[in-house]
Amino acid sequence: MTPRAQDGPDSLVRYVQKVLIAVAVAALALLAFHWRHVFLLAFGAMLVALVLRSVADPIRRRTPLSAGASLGVAVLGAAVILVALAWFVGAQVMRQLNQLGVVLPAAWDIAQRQIGAFAAGRWLLGRLHDATGAPIAGLGPLAGRIGHATGVGVQAIGEFVVVLVAGVYFAAQPRLYRDGLLKLAPPSWRARLTAAVDACAASLRKWLLGAGVAMLAMGALTTIGAMLLGLPAPVALGLLSGLAEFVPIVGAVVAAVPGVLLAATLGPMTVVWTVVFYVAIHQFEGQLLIPLIQRRVVAVPPALTLFSVVGFGVLFGVTGVVFATPLAVVVLVLIRRLYLHEGEEAPVEA
Repeated sequence: MTPRAQDGPDSLVRYVQKVLIAVAVAALALLAFHWRHVFLLAFGAMLVALVLRSVADPIRRRTPLSAGASLGVAVLGAAVILVALAWFVGAQVMRQLNQLGVVLPAAWDIAQRQIGAFAAGRWLLGRLHDATGAPIAGLGPLAGRIGHATGVGVQAIGEFVVVLVAGVYFAAQPRLYRDGLLKLAPPSWRARLTAAVDACAASLRKWLLGAGVAMLAMGALTTIGAMLLGLPAPVALGLLSGLAEFVPIVGAVVAAVPGVLLAATLGPMTVVWTVVFYVAIHQFEGQLLIPLIQRRVVAVPPALTLFSVVGFGVLFGVTGVVFATPLAVVVLVLIRRLYLHEGEEAPVEA
């Protein structure tokens, strides 16, 4: 059979178009992968914008101020709070963080000797030695760096400033950036995508509210508990615990390590009570605090939270771990809105 004459040129044109589209999609995917850190910074700026809008919108509704003036009040209020915190507790926190940096290496050495007093402990230390490929004592300086976790480099400070400034811009004109991004989609998809993006924003606002409450609660509880146990640098331990709460499950484990190491400098019984304390407050969090919060905010299934931390950590590194849960919220909402065709009233829950 001979192909029809009119099929030749048209088929070739369609084939070339499909190849060009495939190449363009692959190039965009490669570009997105190389720019993934930039996209995560933009996502962080979006979270900042949502926080600012969550404060500015109630001000606009309850006062005669315009949208821009309300946002200005929200930004000014946030700046005043941050400066006040830095003025009143910043020096104490930095002093205690520096104390952690000095005490933690010695605490690790003491904990190592206490663990090595038992056969199971010696086996565990041996396995840890094999896993690290270095002497266990070499982990002391690494433990000391935990106390300097907030001492970031120039690049990290610059990125933090970019996120804050971009967040203010996003909060000032959210529709401008949202609509500009959605113009890249085909016209027939824009209505559904707009509704999905708005649903993501609403869900992220609820999640941020719940995360903020949990961070404040866990930071306060850890500080009080560390004071009662007599641990060094209780405020710094509370700060680390509160910040680590932004990364569920993994953050709780990481935040407990400095407290347990510091307890080792005060004796075995203090270690036992410190472990009991951390287990107790996280049981309180998981069994009482989080269920109360999730009645009003977005709930992400625990297994999905854990796998999102691992998955986004593999894809994006440390920044992906930090933003894993809000990214999981976005993915859940997009799946339910665009794939399952669920309505806006459908909650994101287990």
